[in-house]
Amino acid sequence: MPRGRRANIGRRTIHASQQQVYSQNISEERQNIIRENARLRQRVSTRRSLASYNRLAFQYDPTANYSDDENLDIGPMTTICRYCNALKFK
Repeated sequence: MPRGRRANIGRRTIHASQQQVYSQNISEERQNIIRENARLRQRVSTRRSLASYNRLAFQYDPTANYSDDENLDIGPMTTICRYCNALKFK
């Protein structure tokens, strides 16, 4: 049975060479756009990972302003309980 293809670890591959040529030939403006998109992508993924709201009510921080958080939508208390007339979140 023939062996599988060996990894090109530590070798200069054709793909790596093509990527290097491409990176050297793109304009400065395009490089800035690519960098900015990478920064935004990283910022969004970091924000998602940091914003874990699972069981947050049990660790409530009164100093935190939850209404300004983009990832959290509490909504108004518009529903009325038919048994005790208490306001509830929808």
